[in-house]
Amino acid sequence: MAKTALSLHPFDNPKNWATGGFDRAPWPQEKIAEFQRRIDSAFGAEKAIVLVWSGDRSYGDELYVDWHANGLPKGRPEKKPVLLFGEWKVNDKDYLYIVPPRWCLMEVHHGSQLEDSWEESRWVSDPDMIGGRKCIRPERPPEFYYVHLNNAVLAHHEHPLQPKGVPPCCKRLWDEDKRICFGLYRDPDFRDIEMIGGIRANQDKAGVSQRNDTKRDAKVVQRANLTTRHFMKQMEIGRSRAAKDLILSAPRLFLGDVLDRLGNTMSNAQLEKEAKKILTNFEERRFAKI
Repeated sequence: MAKTALSLHPFDNPKNWATGGFDRAPWPQEKIAEFQRRIDSAFGAEKAIVLVWSGDRSYGDELYVDWHANGLPKGRPEKKPVLLFGEWKVNDKDYLYIVPPRWCLMEVHHGSQLEDSWEESRWVSDPDMIGGRKCIRPERPPEFYYVHLNNAVLAHHEHPLQPKGVPPCCKRLWDEDKRICFGLYRDPDFRDIEMIGGIRANQDKAGVSQRNDTKRDAKVVQRANLTTRHFMKQMEIGRSRAAKDLILSAPRLFLGDVLDRLGNTMSNAQLEKEAKKILTNFEERRFAKI
């Protein structure tokens, strides 16, 4: 019965994610601040671990979104949501993001930790660019840099068949459609405080004062940001096609803000046709490389 009730939550229907509006957290700021104080108390440091809503870009990775042929970026970088179901490039300036409405726990790293490896981490491979790579991050690391704490996305999952095993719901979605399982929505609660307290206790035993007091090499930075950007890069095809289906189910809801900026007055039929053309062409170009 409890599982049935949870499944009725509006945050658990991916079609609702398609309509957007999940940039704002469902809790008021006062409640978020109160839970943050509990986290700080459990960990013994102020905002070393933070409670973050998935659509909050202030904690997201800052990335360039458009490039010259030689892989150098055009324009300014933009903040990404901290958790993505999918993203679509609509034009040179606009991206469409689909955000699973979930709470995350994120760990802060000081930008000074990243200085030695930052230049290497700024570049990724891209065979379409002259030189075979492109720059995705700004010249200097940010003052503070946030990564998911042990991939901590708060959700209800089916109990695994073995201790520390993969939950059946996650395995089922992956086997059927190569999709990430975001579980069922849940509020932050005492379990998260206990987990963070356990991290603190283990560090005390090991004589570690903080989690984020060491230098980070480029590979760690890349993994952390790919996790932030797409949560699991290798699931790109499954998520992309699922996102495409959602967009085409209600294209005006997805593209409304972009259409308003462009002053577009297409009919629903024309809009659906144009959206399908854009998404299909983009999908073909993307997956031709895989």
